Order: sequence, then C-alpha cells, then structure tokens
Amino acid sequence: MARGRCIARSQLAQSTRPLTCPNPPCPTMSESSSTHAHAHTHEHGHDFTEANKAFFNEHAHEHQHPDSRQLGHKNATALRKAYPALFDEDRTTVLDYACGTGSLSQALCPYVKSIVGVDISQAAVDVYNARASDQGLAPEEMRAVCAELGGEPGELDGAKFDLVVCCASYHHFPSIAATTRVLAHFLAPGGSLLVTDVRAAPDGRTLFSDSHRHIVPHACGLGEEAVRGAFEGAGLEAFEMRDAFEARMRATGEETRWFVARGVRPAV
Repeated sequence: MARGRCIARSQLAQSTRPLTCPNPPCPTMSESSSTHAHAHTHEHGHDFTEANKAFFNEHAHEHQHPDSRQLGHKNATALRKAYPALFDEDRTTVLDYACGTGSLSQALCPYVKSIVGVDISQAAVDVYNARASDQGLAPEEMRAVCAELGGEPGELDGAKFDLVVCCASYHHFPSIAATTRVLAHFLAPGGSLLVTDVRAAPDGRTLFSDSHRHIVPHACGLGEEAVRGAFEGAGLEAFEMRDAFEARMRATGEETRWFVARGVRPAV
C-alpha cells in the first residue's frame, strides 16, 4: 500500500504517556469495536450480539477519542512487533474483524497491501469508511462492510486472507470457540489468525465495569487455556500466546495485561 496515502510512520509513533483503555476497550471491531457473537448466544435471556450492535451503533462516534486511537495503534504495534514477517506492504491481505471505526486498520495500513474491515455496527462501518476516504484510500485498499459472518461459502465474495486480525473484541463474544471457527474459515492456507485482548488476572477478579456487563460476557478477561482451546478447536496450528502490553481501564482504573495470540491454518 502506497506510503504517501497512509498514515505516516511518524504519526503512528506511540505516545509516552500511560495508555488509558476505554471500557470496554474500543472494540473493534477495534479499537476494538463492536462484537460479533454470531450464534446470538443468550445468557439468562440476554442476547449479547444485539446488545453490542445497539451499543456501538449509539456510541460509534465516541471511538474518535484519543484513547481509542491510541489503543488501536498500541495493538497494531504489538502485532507487528510479535510477528514482523507477516506484514508485507506489497503482498499481505488482511481481514480486520470487529473493526469498529478503523483505528487498528489505519495503524496497519502502511504495512500491508489491503485491509477489509467487518463489523455488525453500521454506524461504526460508516465512520470507518469515511475515515478511509478522508485519508485518500481507495476501497480496494481499505474498506469496511457491515455483516454478521458465519463462515459460510460465498461470504465476502469467497475471499481468503493472509491475516485475520481481531483486536480488543474477543471479550465481547459469548463463544470464542464459535467465533474462532468463523475466522479460521477466512484464512488462506498458511495464513495466520492474530488476536489481542485482555488477559485474565491470576486471581480471577472482574476487570470490566459493571456498566458494561451487558456487552462483555468475559468480564474477567481471557485465560490461555480457553484461547488455546478455541484456536486448536478451529483447526489452527502452532498456537502461541504472548504478553503484549499493559493498559489501564478508563472506567475503573483497573490495570490490565494484554496478550497477542496466534494460530496458523495448515498449508494443505
């Protein structure tokens, strides 16, 4: 992707001030963004998917907050630092799942060939595409669509991607196993799924504000055993889960540790 039409690398430099994480972390669909809980899992009659869709349709404009943008940049930096060989500006195609208003996509765009964002929030997708247009990017370089994917043939015109990224959104998905199976469907052979999110605390305490429990089924974060099980259950290999960075929840002041997880679709 042409450097001159993307955010200059100097603009992506991380601030030295402590990162304050929106609560919930801007989903993503990225910053994180809105959630895709494709199975519309209900807990005591509660539909997390519909709750997330409504929440992010209402609050998409708030993800222009500097903390949201900084979190997108922080996640992008963590992905590139952990797996630099996966990012090639001339060849790498990316699906940004739960892309939100596009902070992660914008931070990654100088380092990949193209990015397609997907989110269930139409309001977030509208902001994403407006930001891409304002940046001078053509739709074939960076665009988002509003869709609830199910991993079915023909979705996204049958496209397969070198990378599928999902940052700061897994805690919104009632079934991370079901979501991971969907994401694995969109990987090209040999492609990688990269996920960043909040790591569960050793004492198992709640990390997210009570005011967001209606959109966050994993209020204690995610542990390695659960993430590994979801990846391996989706047929992904070479699982890794690394510490990425620390961030403070804006709503609670809670200090959190974030991880980067990777799984690879078999080449054959």
